[in-house]
Amino acid sequence: MKKNQNLTWDDIKAMFAETERLFKEDRRQMKEVRRQMKEDRRLLKENDRKFKEENIHWKKEMKELEEKANRERAEYFKEWNEQDKKIDERFKKLEKYIGGIAHSNGELAEEYFFNAFKRNMSFVNENFDNIKKNLFCSKGELEAEFDLVLFNGKSAALIEIKYNAKPDNIEIDTLISQVEVFRILFPEYAHYNIYLGVAAMSFKKDLVWRLHRAGIATIRPVGKKMVVYDKNVKAF
Repeated sequence: MKKNQNLTWDDIKAMFAETERLFKEDRRQMKEVRRQMKEDRRLLKENDRKFKEENIHWKKEMKELEEKANRERAEYFKEWNEQDKKIDERFKKLEKYIGGIAHSNGELAEEYFFNAFKRNMSFVNENFDNIKKNLFCSKGELEAEFDLVLFNGKSAALIEIKYNAKPDNIEIDTLISQVEVFRILFPEYAHYNIYLGVAAMSFKKDLVWRLHRAGIATIRPVGKKMVVYDKNVKAF
């Protein structure tokens, strides 16, 4: 600044005008900042609302799916239990009629399923042309007997038969291990697809789920028909 510089009235007015302009600009910027902050708060609030709504909707869907699964499971077990009662009643009547015949329940079940499969040798979407009952074989110290075996040119089905299938008399690991035993005892079928099934007049409900999850079919009489549940069956 030059020494002894004299400011005119115009210079002073110009300085005040510039100061006023700067104040206005500052106020405009502050107003814009407050507007932006307000908009940000609005968006944050809106996002929070949407998140809560979506979370509520998701929880509702999960609850509905869980309730549906529980209903289906209950209906599934209810149907099996009703069929178990009908089958038990029917076989009690049958045993009364054939009281003079010394067949055990297990023998009755074996005879029933053998005759049923002879009439219709269809299993896991395949047609079988040969059936063997109580197929026994031994090699050295290894021996095994298979209740019912179905054959065709590429597959074999090993059917375990029980009157009442329950965890006490059906071990899934043991059933699966029989596949390797069968291949050793009958090497001519070593390259075949081997399917497993459990046939019974009645099943304990928890066992049914475990068998299906392991890829093993269940077979049971319903009314006058033999019903095969082989939807989840796999080849061993």
